[in-house]
Amino acid sequence: MPNKSWRLTRYLFKEQLQYLGWSYLTIIVLATVFPFLMAVLNGTLSTFSWRSHLSGLGLGAIFGFFIFIVGLQNYDNFKLFIQNGISRRTYWLARVTNLLIMSAVGVLLAIINDFAISAPLLRLDVFGLLAHGPYEMYAKFFGDNVFLTVTIYMLFLWLLFITLGLLAMAISSIMVLFSKTVQRLIYIVVPVLAIFLLAYVASAAIRTQGSAGTLALQRFAKWLLGYHQTLGLFNPFMPMMTMVVASLMLAMIAYGFNRKLKLKN
Repeated sequence: MPNKSWRLTRYLFKEQLQYLGWSYLTIIVLATVFPFLMAVLNGTLSTFSWRSHLSGLGLGAIFGFFIFIVGLQNYDNFKLFIQNGISRRTYWLARVTNLLIMSAVGVLLAIINDFAISAPLLRLDVFGLLAHGPYEMYAKFFGDNVFLTVTIYMLFLWLLFITLGLLAMAISSIMVLFSKTVQRLIYIVVPVLAIFLLAYVASAAIRTQGSAGTLALQRFAKWLLGYHQTLGLFNPFMPMMTMVVASLMLAMIAYGFNRKLKLKN
């Protein structure tokens, strides 16, 4: 990697790491210290449980939201770096490299939270903890092999964070091309349309349950999620491959629209 791109990556990493630290500190205070103070003021301290509050922090989910929101913040840094002689390609490369590193940090923090804090407080082993999260379908694919299960879980999280970050980068690269009025309109209209579309699809699936089209859709969904018919288990490598393909496509979209970004007066 060119020195200029690496220096820019370090700048973005330090900046986002600081934001992440403040975000986690705020969440921890709101989720633990604030309820504790409220319990003291309300005289309900005897029923207050640090275990229940600390075990449900969900730092992995918080990081997912964080990396997506950060990915949407594009124009200000673009304007700053372009005005200081940084090319669009260098800026894009630095953002992607920083995303890879930040996602690894997010995985590390999530693993520490899951297995060093939540699991002991909830008195659960590795498989018991994973069985209560988004990785529930894949927790038993490797049987009782803890090393493989945790390793693939970490890789799964890393790819998930990268995909979320690249999705946000692609969206932000496209949205910056529109005026602020159009951006607000899109942010309002698109989610509403998506909700109605999902509701319609779900309703149609219920009405046509058992039809050839619905069964084909169910088979495709199972295939996409990695369902292994013979073993009766879900294979995590299938959604991981899907995330890799999606990430490559989103990276190309972000790069293509990033080249069209212009400074606004």
